[in-house]
Parts: sequence; C-alpha cells; structure tokens
Amino acid sequence: MPRLMQPFAGVQELGLTELIGIGETVDQNDYSGSVSADVSGPNSTPASGVFEQFTFYQTTDDNGAMLSPAGTRFVLDADPAVSSGDTALAAAEWPTVIGQVDVKAVDWRVDDNGSSATITDTPIWFHGLATLYFTFKLTSATSINSAADDDEQLEFNGWYVRYS
Repeated sequence: MPRLMQPFAGVQELGLTELIGIGETVDQNDYSGSVSADVSGPNSTPASGVFEQFTFYQTTDDNGAMLSPAGTRFVLDADPAVSSGDTALAAAEWPTVIGQVDVKAVDWRVDDNGSSATITDTPIWFHGLATLYFTFKLTSATSINSAADDDEQLEFNGWYVRYS
C-alpha cells in the first residue's frame, strides 16, 4: 500500500535562476555553466522534496534573436564545475545527476520580447540537502550568443514541495 506523505511546507518557489548569461556563448551540444540554488528548510537545514514545475525564459537585453532553445537541463546534488561552452561532464559528475528535464523547440511560446516554456510532466525528487546544482546542455543547432553583440540569456524558475 502506498504511503501518503504530508508536505513539510506548501509550494516553494526557487526564484529566477540564470543558466546562460549575456555574452556566454553556448553552441550545439555545449553545456551552460553550473549554477546553484538553495532548497534548504528552516534554519538552513537540509531538505528533501520534489520539483513539480519548471518554467524556462529566453530574453535579450538589446541584440540577439528570440530563440526556442531545445536541450536538457540537468539537476545535480553536487557542483559539476562546468563552464559555458564545455562539451562534457566529467565521469565522476554523472553519478551526481538526480534528474533531467528535456525542453523541445515546440514547448516554447515566443513573441518579439521574449519566450517561455513550462514543463510540468517531469517531477524531479531530491533527497535531504541544502543546495542543488543545475546545468543546461543545448541541443539546438542555433547557438546562444553566437554574434559578438548578442545579449541573449536563458533563465529558469522552479516550483517544488518540501517534505523535510
């Protein structure tokens, strides 16, 4: 019989988190730099939980194209120490991947000022820890910040429930 779990707290918001910043060139099959996010509970205690929704945002500050970048956003429990433009994770980093979220070009809604893609069908569970790490592997043929004056950026937000 499945065990019902009572969430520790209501839905939590991770906050807008940058994956690819202005001036960071990421080509097809390259990774973004790793970023960290605090998911700790009260008094900075380690927390466990599940991400229920991720929304991705692509914008430019002035120059660059509105893109629909396809790729995979990896969630890790240790810092993979990748930089924008790296082409691989180290062998020792793969066991720290606790989940991944695929974003396809058809997931994006685009207009002249920005684009977003919301993924709700890929829950990512995480064990008791204070910090999660993220990186994005671009699989689109179109690079982000491919021209010298491009100022495209890729960000995301996540909503999760904490269980401890």
